[in-house]
Amino acid sequence: MRIFYTILILLSISFSSFAQRDNTYLPSKRNFKIKYVSYDAKDRREYTEVWQLVGKSKQNRLIQYNIESEITTRKQNTFYQYFRLVSKDSVFYVGSERYLNPIELDSYQRMVIKISSDSVAIPIKPKIGQMLPEATCEASILRGTGSVLMSMNVLLVNRKVDAIENISTPAGTFNCYKISTDKITYSGIKKKKTKVYEWYSINVGLVRMEEYHSKGKLISYKVIESLAQDFFLP
Repeated sequence: MRIFYTILILLSISFSSFAQRDNTYLPSKRNFKIKYVSYDAKDRREYTEVWQLVGKSKQNRLIQYNIESEITTRKQNTFYQYFRLVSKDSVFYVGSERYLNPIELDSYQRMVIKISSDSVAIPIKPKIGQMLPEATCEASILRGTGSVLMSMNVLLVNRKVDAIENISTPAGTFNCYKISTDKITYSGIKKKKTKVYEWYSINVGLVRMEEYHSKGKLISYKVIESLAQDFFLP
């Protein structure tokens, strides 16, 4: 079992304010577990990802959620990520490192991975057609000497609120905001541009994500499989 830590840098957020309401893109209960399953274009399971709330704090108009993510690959390799999600002033912030492929990161699990990322802003009450801020992320794979072996960079541009849609999943049917994004990935000398569609539901979070080649062919999709809230913690 392997553990690596994701360092999330929220460049656009100040921790100096807070609001009483708890309306975000995460469950508002005292504790929760969310299970996602990622599939390839042929509906083959690639990995499962279980998010569990391990800490929550409020300060002025800001709510901070500390999440432990347990990822299990198709080959039954398991590793963990730790990250922070933030809600402030009717905007929810997700670290752009969430758009890195965890399977690719797992292939470097014996090495040190240094991640720096912007915050991806998602309005709690977006308007259809609204354009959203860009974001970037860089993951550096380090040798034992501390020098960089290679870097993976993700640029998220042309982010737009497309529609309000009902999405059915194994966890239920949810009313969601649909957001589209152009994702540009640089890995070594390779450059890849894809289209990402995400569906977010209030007090649930990410419900579904789809990624397509530039010519419109499906690459993969992720869907919420189960949601447990307010269960007993020993």
